[in-house]
Amino acid sequence: MKRLVCKSASVPWKATTPARPLSRPVTLVAVDRSHRAVLSNLGQLYRHDLSEAYGHLPNDDGTFNDRQMDRFLAGVDPQHHTWLITVAGKTAGFVMTLPAKDGGNSISGFFVVRALRRTGVGREAALQAIAMFPGRWSIAFQRYNPGVESFWSRVATDVVGDRWNMHDGPVPENRPPDTWITFTTAPDGSFSKR
Repeated sequence: MKRLVCKSASVPWKATTPARPLSRPVTLVAVDRSHRAVLSNLGQLYRHDLSEAYGHLPNDDGTFNDRQMDRFLAGVDPQHHTWLITVAGKTAGFVMTLPAKDGGNSISGFFVVRALRRTGVGREAALQAIAMFPGRWSIAFQRYNPGVESFWSRVATDVVGDRWNMHDGPVPENRPPDTWITFTTAPDGSFSKR
């Protein structure tokens, strides 16, 4: 086995994975206008994540358009709610909800920074957001995204057991089709995590 040696310090070098950041406690912080810059910056990371599947390129200034984020920041829809996801006091992503077209609520934007993915942060943030609004939920996702169907299926199972449905939406012309998970929570918003 060949060892790599750092020539400048004569210290053996070994490839290691850096320690992951803390993944607890997860808190949702209601976003207001004072969070404009933080939300805009996270929105760029979110749009970059989606750019591969959507075929979007950045604008000439290197930024991505995000009409949904722009509408929230402009205060156009007071029923559109957004929270920063924080972990151990550090910014970790965001959750956006709005009224669903068929009644109830929908998660319209969901983003967790890469360093905290697959640590349970997203699951805990989703459960906290859903608990705030008891009743019917419709959550769309695109199946091209590895693991997303499994993620939202686990969240729905945590909330309502096996009492959820999944169906494919119509195929739009300009982006990947949505798959929808729908369920209804208890009137008091309670559910037990599994």
